Amino acid sequence: MYEQTVVVLARATAFTVVCQACAEGLNAGDYSGMSAEGTLRLEQDFGWTTCPRGHRIRVIRAGAGVRAEPTSPLW
Repeated sequence: MYEQTVVVLARATAFTVVCQACAEGLNAGDYSGMSAEGTLRLEQDFGWTTCPRGHRIRVIRAGAGVRAEPTSPLW
């Protein structure tokens, strides 16, 4: 079980990341179907995205103070 966290740049509003849980054990560089895309509005500092296989990925904005939520620890 992975707790994945992605940090996006301060002014980024869209991102694409490779899901670590899906990519584990792969030797090839083909990550198609293992990437998750998402958006984070500039006024948001915290969010979630999900890869095509259902793994949740936490998204935080660089330089932002993100408060921890009781149901989802940050680290």
